[in-house]
Amino acid sequence: MFEKNVELATYTCFGTGGLADLFVAPKDIDELATILRSKPLDMPITILGGCSNILVSDDGIRGLVILTTGLKKTPQLLKNKIKCIAGFGSIAISNFAADNGLSGLEFLSGIPGTIGGAVYGNAGAYGRAMSDVVESIEIMDYNGNIIVIPSAGLGFAYRTAKIPENSVIISVTLNLAFGDVTDIKNKMQEYREHRFQRQPAGVRTCGSLFKNPPNDFAARLIESAGWKGREVNGAAISDKHANFLVNLGGATARDLLELGNAVHDDVLAKFGIDLEWEIKKIG
Repeated sequence: MFEKNVELATYTCFGTGGLADLFVAPKDIDELATILRSKPLDMPITILGGCSNILVSDDGIRGLVILTTGLKKTPQLLKNKIKCIAGFGSIAISNFAADNGLSGLEFLSGIPGTIGGAVYGNAGAYGRAMSDVVESIEIMDYNGNIIVIPSAGLGFAYRTAKIPENSVIISVTLNLAFGDVTDIKNKMQEYREHRFQRQPAGVRTCGSLFKNPPNDFAARLIESAGWKGREVNGAAISDKHANFLVNLGGATARDLLELGNAVHDDVLAKFGIDLEWEIKKIG
């Protein structure tokens, strides 16, 4: 069940990251419960999903890493609501909703990762976010118990949610609106084309590097500071969108981290704005 010394770079969108001491990818909820109940009491646990918004250290992750992308099955449809397992892809669930004439997830059509990760980071775009559509989630604590949390209990804020510590999101229930399938899919296509025109594609990246500060845009600040398109050791700030950190090939996690920190410090020095990382640094 458990694998030792697994190279996490295989799973991350940046293609970087060291070894996990122990690694497991449960295939269903029952297996996840068994894993959590059988782990050593003092072993730290790190939960990973689609690995589309994380930077894993070159030193790897100590303890047990649980990959949740195997936790998926066909979503359940009940009138205007969808219940889906956390490992289901966010783009796939957006397509599922569209195919069933449900509107509200169009903004997810170009956002990679899992639906569980989208909830954890309150993913959003085009004026919409997960907080607008989540009715409730199910979590599993580290004793294997399942707990339902309504949306109001998740403390949603800009790119964050308050998920209880020592737990794993296992399912998400979405409350959507009925709509016309053609209209929904046209809007999704419009969003995808907009992303393709403005954001890097076909490269190793993990989405927005920094959260947008109040009443401003991180990309504008980074470009104004002169970082757009700059490369150091294979790590680069995208020449297409200045708030995207990119691995052009051969960059280590340390290279990416150092470039991101250099941009942060320069923006702070020039504009007095302390940008907050949106990419999660792990390990």
